[in-house]
Amino acid sequence: MSDPSISHLPFFSDFSRRFSELLSEASCQLIFALHGPRGGGTSKLTRWQWIMARVYHEFARSGTFSANVKTITRVAISDSALSQRALSIGWKLIDEILPAVLRPLAEPARHPGAFHRGYRLLAFDGTRFNLRNTPAINAEAIKQRGNKGDGVPAFAHLLGVVLVELGLHQPLAAAFGWQGEGELTLARQIFSRQALPDGCLILADRLFGLPSLIWELMPLLEKSAGAVLFRVKSNLKVSRVSQLTDGTWLVRVPVIKPGTRQQIGTLLLREIHADIHYEGAANPLAMRLWTTLLDEKEHPASALMELYACRWEEELFFRELKSHLHGRNNQLDAQTPGTAAQEVLAMLLAASLVAMQREVVADRAGVEILRISFAKVLHKTAALCELLAVGGDLIGPEALAQWIERILDDLQTSAVIQKRKPRSCPRTLRQPIKDWPKTKIASSRPLLKTIIFTNP
Repeated sequence: MSDPSISHLPFFSDFSRRFSELLSEASCQLIFALHGPRGGGTSKLTRWQWIMARVYHEFARSGTFSANVKTITRVAISDSALSQRALSIGWKLIDEILPAVLRPLAEPARHPGAFHRGYRLLAFDGTRFNLRNTPAINAEAIKQRGNKGDGVPAFAHLLGVVLVELGLHQPLAAAFGWQGEGELTLARQIFSRQALPDGCLILADRLFGLPSLIWELMPLLEKSAGAVLFRVKSNLKVSRVSQLTDGTWLVRVPVIKPGTRQQIGTLLLREIHADIHYEGAANPLAMRLWTTLLDEKEHPASALMELYACRWEEELFFRELKSHLHGRNNQLDAQTPGTAAQEVLAMLLAASLVAMQREVVADRAGVEILRISFAKVLHKTAALCELLAVGGDLIGPEALAQWIERILDDLQTSAVIQKRKPRSCPRTLRQPIKDWPKTKIASSRPLLKTIIFTNP
């Protein structure tokens, strides 16, 4: 339904045109016919216009929804009418749109940092958004108590798990819950309905490093010729098969059906142990990785251990999504849990559009995409799109081309971020409840680390 060549288009200035290239009106009508509300009568906004305006509202960052709808569609409609429309459409319809729209952007020749030995790097992790204390949210959403401290939390949370293409920060899939679902449950929802890109290598932290989840992923990995690199807990039991030339082990891992003691199979995986020593730290960080990349010569343990650090890029993506794109104290504007999920899904579509713009600027500047500031590209693009939406008919093609050229000239210098130096910050909290010491003076130091492999 989406055009895979859209990532090669030039820097866009007409939001509605680029969005139609991402999701055409015909594709939107088909999705609504299959999954959407039937409704009746004629609305001021078409369904496609409503979805496009919903994404533009997140993209613009300021103004009411009705004001941004008028800017991008020239249709005047009240916020209350738009709220009723949002409730009638629901969030699952937007969820159905994501697989039709979101596609990997990286290409091996143009984006080598997004690949490892030909494998496309993906990661998934969970994040939380604060929900408002409205009657609808308090009635439907469960306020989860934290692991530390007592008392009722101030806000209920929308929990999400997002699959992200590393190297470009392109979102690919997501699942959400607000009634106590765990990250594992949401991750399973993603992979139960989401086809994986061909030749992907999925990274995840030890919360997801469970034999049962890897077992469920195996059919998808076999179909897509993909692999996993997960950190796992130290107490998981395995039986060793053979030691490889780099000291790592092939191991057999029993798979137990969740909630039972029934063994449903075994996995043949490669296990890597290492201690990471940081200068100034009292104790090393023990790492235990499982991977389906069994060839130690093609995928050395040292390379995989360094590669696992790329998983942190997902946390940077969440910062871009919350602080730069949303930018409203991590609290969603929605008044119901369903429209909160709508809001975040629209943010993911907006983040995808920014990823495409960053790609154009990075090509122009001759640097990696992640060295282009998300915030600056978003700011310039939103301003240009608003200018064209309000007065595009007053600007001729030649003048518009010059505008875009000047913006690109500006971004290729002002938006380039210095290369990040490896740094280490103390493991403290500003307002600790217990366990962690209090941060009194924020500080960091150059990160000097030594990896010592400790395979038994």
